[in-house]
Amino acid sequence: MVKPDQAHERWIEYYARFGYAAKGVVYGSSGLLALLEAFDFTSGETVGSTGALRAIAAQPFGRILISVMAFSLMGYVMWRFIQAFLDPEHSSSREPSDIARRFSYACSGLAYAGVAYSAVKILTASPDGDGKTAQQWAFDVMHRPFGRWLVGAGGLLFCGIGCYYLYRAIKAEFRKRLKLRNMSDVEKTWATIAGRVGIAARGVVYIVIGFFAIRAAWSFNSDMIKTTEAALEVFNNNPADEWILATLGLGFIAYGVHMGFQARYRSIDPL
Repeated sequence: MVKPDQAHERWIEYYARFGYAAKGVVYGSSGLLALLEAFDFTSGETVGSTGALRAIAAQPFGRILISVMAFSLMGYVMWRFIQAFLDPEHSSSREPSDIARRFSYACSGLAYAGVAYSAVKILTASPDGDGKTAQQWAFDVMHRPFGRWLVGAGGLLFCGIGCYYLYRAIKAEFRKRLKLRNMSDVEKTWATIAGRVGIAARGVVYIVIGFFAIRAAWSFNSDMIKTTEAALEVFNNNPADEWILATLGLGFIAYGVHMGFQARYRSIDPL
């Protein structure tokens, strides 16, 4: 007989797994849109998470799927906050690396809460102009005392995160969180390949975002700030660079597959 506490933990685990799956759908769709854009099968479609959600919503039964994804993404958000504040996977430590790791979990939770909110806005047909853009936020920050330094520091942080993702891709430490004993040799191989390629692609995009944030601070021009969508579109303006967009598109698809493996095989212990 399952005890109430065990049932509660299992519910959180399943909800978190749905969250990983929903995140995988968002990245996989973003990667597919990037590929289509690189090969000129679409024109002007936003290739980031917002564009992916809109593309999904436009399909038959798309609004139902978006509703499920919004609900599931909140499971991922909840799991990230549990990791940040309860630290179920590590013994508590005051080491800087441990503090940084838990802070990154909280930031990830906030970021994907924003993605879930974008899904809700699409469902409610809220106009895109409701909130400030990243460029408008940067403009406000840069016109405050030490604002340019803050934006530049944010750019350096993004570059650092991107480099860290590249390191993670090489080391493949994500394998430590997978239930490898439950996986076949073929699954282990593809999980490793998809994880490395997908995480590396995210690293490149983070570095691009950071680079443009530093340029924006240096030139005092908030229009240079890039979101994920805009960072990918950088490689869509020049035909010679479209192969980079295609490669990043494949990388995002790989990251979506990586999230699928996380949803199925990740070791999740909520408490």
